[in-house]
Amino acid sequence: MASDTTPSTTRIRTLRPRESGRFVASFLVLLAMIGGALAVIAFVFGTIVPLGAVGVRKIAFGPGQGLRDASLPPGLQWAVPYYSTMYIVPQTLRILDFAAPHSLDIPTVDGTTVDVDAAVVYRFYPSQGEADGLKHGGPADLIQNVGATDVQWSRYLSQVAENELKRSLSALSTVEFYEPGAREARVKVAEVALRERLAPLGVDVEAVLLRRYRYRDEIDQAIFKKNLQELESAFNKVGGEFAEAQRDVNKVEADGNVAIQNLEKRGIGDAEILRSEGDLYRREKYAQGDLLVAEAKATVDRMRSEVLAKVGGEVYVALQLAQFLASLKGGVVSNVDPYDFDTWVKKLAGSSAQRDNPSEVK
Repeated sequence: MASDTTPSTTRIRTLRPRESGRFVASFLVLLAMIGGALAVIAFVFGTIVPLGAVGVRKIAFGPGQGLRDASLPPGLQWAVPYYSTMYIVPQTLRILDFAAPHSLDIPTVDGTTVDVDAAVVYRFYPSQGEADGLKHGGPADLIQNVGATDVQWSRYLSQVAENELKRSLSALSTVEFYEPGAREARVKVAEVALRERLAPLGVDVEAVLLRRYRYRDEIDQAIFKKNLQELESAFNKVGGEFAEAQRDVNKVEADGNVAIQNLEKRGIGDAEILRSEGDLYRREKYAQGDLLVAEAKATVDRMRSEVLAKVGGEVYVALQLAQFLASLKGGVVSNVDPYDFDTWVKKLAGSSAQRDNPSEVK
């Protein structure tokens, strides 16, 4: 028994790894077949919407025939050959460029032509809705009204943008193109008009840019001459205003000089008047002072006369003699007592009486 069972067990053990490898291989083959089938199905019945874009499905027949309003996000989307079609609408910024040799010829109101380089920056809305108070369409509206290819979109948008830019900028004159305020205002008008016209088609106009404008040689010369004339006219006007202002300044200066001279003369006259009045006042005061002094002297003399009349002239003479003797400091006096005032008074009084009555002395 032992010898019989041992070989069979060995065979079983040697067969199990082989069966396991076959199973794994079969499983992998099955997965590959399923993956291949799914890939075939996806290739046949699906389409990929790339990043930066949305998809729009169109049903060829049956229920829901036509374009679907709802846009499809990026990724794998189902599609059935001959039944549905997937259109791709990009969502990135796009630029519609009007540059040489395809610049815009803008006619101005005064009959000239300006070559303008401009650009329109836009994108396509991902779906229908409303933005900034403006209702807009979606990708389905774009495909239905304009077309499904980039060539159709560019051709249509170029025509619309060119018409609106020409309509707006042609309201400017040749000179107004030099004025940034007027020029940018008309560009803004074109931008608003484009936005309102293209929004229902699912086109979002981000900006309209005017990069450069060029005049033809004869127009440049005409503009230069016109600007030169305007500058000369402005210069002459300013020169006339300056001359008029200078005349006013000279008149004011002359009037000021006359006024100053009159004031100086008036000041000199007023000073002379004040000086004469001062001299008169001083003389009057001097005269009044002299009069008062004279009156005071007269009063003193009168009072002295009254005193002498009452007391006697002899006393006055004695007082004067005493002052005189007190002032003596040298000399020879004989037979005279200098302090005998009575004798001196009598002698002096007698001498005075003799001078006054010489007849009595004789």
